[in-house]
Amino acid sequence: MRVAIDARKLTRIESGMGVHTLNLVRGLLEADPALELLLVRQGGIRTSPSDFASARVEDVSVPFESDSPFTPLALAYLLRGHRYDLFHSPFDLTPRGLVRPLVVTVHDLNWIVDPSHNTPNPVARFFRGTYYRAAIRASMDRATRIIAVSNATRDAIREHAPASASKVRVVPNAFDPRRIAPLSAEETRRALASALDSSDDSRRPYVLTVGQGTPYKNHYNAVRGFLRAFGDRPEYRMILVRRDEEPDRALAKLLRTPPARARVRVLSHVAPDVLNALYRAARIVLHPSYYEGFGLPLIEAMAAGVPVVTSNVSSMPEVAGPAALLVDPADPESIAGALSSLSEDGALRERLINAGHARVALFSSGEAARATLAVYREALEEG
Repeated sequence: MRVAIDARKLTRIESGMGVHTLNLVRGLLEADPALELLLVRQGGIRTSPSDFASARVEDVSVPFESDSPFTPLALAYLLRGHRYDLFHSPFDLTPRGLVRPLVVTVHDLNWIVDPSHNTPNPVARFFRGTYYRAAIRASMDRATRIIAVSNATRDAIREHAPASASKVRVVPNAFDPRRIAPLSAEETRRALASALDSSDDSRRPYVLTVGQGTPYKNHYNAVRGFLRAFGDRPEYRMILVRRDEEPDRALAKLLRTPPARARVRVLSHVAPDVLNALYRAARIVLHPSYYEGFGLPLIEAMAAGVPVVTSNVSSMPEVAGPAALLVDPADPESIAGALSSLSEDGALRERLINAGHARVALFSSGEAARATLAVYREALEEG
């Protein structure tokens, strides 16, 4: 079997979809020694983690980004002359005009369920929302099989695209232990020193929140909850890793207040080794998102041995299971109460940490790869 995979997200391995694509390609190559891959790259851009040294991997370059309107319009044309039995898009969007079976991974239906979750800008919400809603629906219509990364995403497809529901197979996102690997205390200290100012004492307890800077990540209430929980605990800090920021006036105003300026550190980008260190040194990981297709920071925190506070909606209860405290993401008091409990209750912390280690084992890259190969075979048999 020779599978074409749209691997352009590999240029953004700090993002959830970039990590997903990296884990997918690695897992498939390890799970099936006979499998051959044709990886679609953007303009020849390569990143060292995705340079798979294998005679079974061939690259093909295209001149536009993964989310471009040219993906549905022109990608099939640019793949003419290349040999492959099946095409897989790991990130929602697919080309038109393929004469081979098509598999698409749908991470979430955020643009369909509530476009306001994605941007506060009404103009961007209209134009980007119109594009993504149409493109994702068309991708599901064209697909032979749809991979949903969680039962929550499967249920959203059943509700909002019922005609595609019979195509859906659930394959949870995988965790690769190479991403959140053990570090010594000295390695952690050096990695954090490269990212934090000298005025920041990384030995102080801190709450870590990681996610792109869009409204559905709920960073405003994350900061509010933190300040309410530890307003009388000046030793506590919050580190907010907030990449690809959308303008957020309420959050910006809150971060300008004296308590937030003194206690909250915002990082727009961190290298993978620094992110690993941030997880491992954190006292608590807070992930109070309004909506997730999966929620990769939950698994990363569990792998690092850090207790988690997350939302009681969408996919997060499904992914976290018994290994997190669940809160109402719209209620800063609920968030604050959970943070305070995990700060003070040693037995609770230990219970969640142990449950998290057991939970991570359910999301192995090997199991995800085998399940994905089974979906490929189904698609080939039908196609």
